[in-house]
Amino acid sequence: MNKLCIIFGLILICLRVEAQQINRVQLVSSQKIIGMPNVDVLKVMRPVFSQDNSTLAADSAYFNQAQNTFDAFGNVVITQSNGTVVYADLLNYNGNTKIAILTNKVRLVDGDATLSTEYMTYNMATKVGTYTGGGKIVNGKNVLTSKNGYYFSNSRDSYFRYDVVVTSPEALIKSDTLRYNTGSKIAYFYGPTNIYGKDDTLYTENGDYNTQYDQARFGKNNLYRQGSKSLTGDSLFYDRKKGLGRAVKNIIFIDTAEKIILKGDLGIYKKSDESTLVTKNAHVILTAESDSAKVDSIWLTADTLFSKVIYRRDLPALKVMQVKQDVDLMKEEEAAPESKQEPASIPKEELKSEEKERPRKSDKKNKKENLDKEETSKLTKIPIDSSQLDTTKIRVISAYHRARVFKSDLQAKADSLFFSYGDSIMRCYQNPMIWTQGSQLNSDTVYLQLKNKKLHSMLLQHKAFIVNTEGDSSKFNQVKGKVMTGYFKDSKLDQLFTDGNAESIYYAKEDSSYTGMNRSVSSRIKLLFGEKELKDIFFIKKPEMVYFPIEEIDKDEEILEGFIWKPKDRPVSKEAIIPSLAPSPKPILKTAPAKPAQGTTKPITPKKKKK
Repeated sequence: MNKLCIIFGLILICLRVEAQQINRVQLVSSQKIIGMPNVDVLKVMRPVFSQDNSTLAADSAYFNQAQNTFDAFGNVVITQSNGTVVYADLLNYNGNTKIAILTNKVRLVDGDATLSTEYMTYNMATKVGTYTGGGKIVNGKNVLTSKNGYYFSNSRDSYFRYDVVVTSPEALIKSDTLRYNTGSKIAYFYGPTNIYGKDDTLYTENGDYNTQYDQARFGKNNLYRQGSKSLTGDSLFYDRKKGLGRAVKNIIFIDTAEKIILKGDLGIYKKSDESTLVTKNAHVILTAESDSAKVDSIWLTADTLFSKVIYRRDLPALKVMQVKQDVDLMKEEEAAPESKQEPASIPKEELKSEEKERPRKSDKKNKKENLDKEETSKLTKIPIDSSQLDTTKIRVISAYHRARVFKSDLQAKADSLFFSYGDSIMRCYQNPMIWTQGSQLNSDTVYLQLKNKKLHSMLLQHKAFIVNTEGDSSKFNQVKGKVMTGYFKDSKLDQLFTDGNAESIYYAKEDSSYTGMNRSVSSRIKLLFGEKELKDIFFIKKPEMVYFPIEEIDKDEEILEGFIWKPKDRPVSKEAIIPSLAPSPKPILKTAPAKPAQGTTKPITPKKKKK
């Protein structure tokens, strides 16, 4: 504290000494001097004054030598030793305060920077110029205007206030408070600021913009916009020439055209392909709806999320499920030769007979309308409109490592995931698994398709498997096959078809008790789902079945090969897969122990016994 007082005292002493050492204004030369009667004022023609290595010249002046002041008129020129030159029509100068008040067509020239205004106060000692009635600075190709301005010749810094506008070859800047350096050509923002590019805009309330290299750094309430896309973050950096942006913490990327919201804590944006790479708490929100128009968003997260815009022609070709009517399958079956292997005999009441599913010749016409809607799978490529190959752009999203999906009635996980707005298909790769309506589904590859923002269908390719159980039961209904095709109704799984070496285990129940197990092999199996459970199972194309009473089931017969059951891997909420969404824990408030009420007896502490 003593050191600070000493330093402060020395500064005051230096200031007093400097104030005492005021150099007088010297009249260096003139064309003519006229004395004024009864006053100590000289009228000087073509005067040149000098003070502290600076010169002040004009067409004429009234010089008060006693007061160390003068007023100059016409072609006023102030030249300082650092090279700064000031021009004006009128000048009032006080040699004691070294304050110059310039009026009309004022210009301050400092290297490649020129400040223009109609009224300016200029301090010859500090070399600071001030205007409050509007002014302009031209610095190379940059033009800055504002209502109030302060120019510092020593540092070449300019401070602007109110209605600040900066025009550069690449951008137009509008700000409330701004600092600009005419040497580095960098603008610094201290208030609401908008930067307008040719096809994008930047907003911030604190940051800087290098007009020479077209680079911006933002640190408060930041927003970048390009068409339907926007990017926000606690800290933003953007290189307009390279079209490269970087965002840190609380990143939100929104594309209103595609209805996508991408969030995280570290992101990189590339303008050329409109791509965004996000890590650290990265997640994306896809808008989905039900038949009741209720919005039920799909939450997707992974270690790394990458989204970009591509031409539709560059979308990887995908084989998807194409419908085929059950009636056609029945005709093929009837035309095929009888199988030599007879199906095992089982109790009729324990089996959904194929006769219930296969229409007889007499009632085919009556049932055809209902069966036309039943579907099975046939692999085919997605048709693409050739007229749109070169013009249509679509957005795609790639999720790498530990991809998780949460929807209120469907959850999924995979090592990687790919979603395209071109076909609205979510592709899940490497050990994908899906949970819905009490069932778990898995295969080598899973496809989920949306139509009109609603879950429409899903496809499980290669080693497809579904497991279903009721509550905490250890009895698992199972179906496996080469391919599974599911169809949704009101965004809930309604039907699932298994094709190719389809096998199943299905437990029969009576009065909430299991009575037996059906084990079957069929070319095709159809499952029907209720609100939250598997409702029914049907076998098509001559199934081979075996029935086991519940007390005779061998442990080896209870599961199919490839059985997996992982309920703990199922995402239970969006907060479970995105920790940043979880609410902050409330602080535990420590309460002081209650004071005994007046009139009550305090508890007596027992005395220790003496040894």
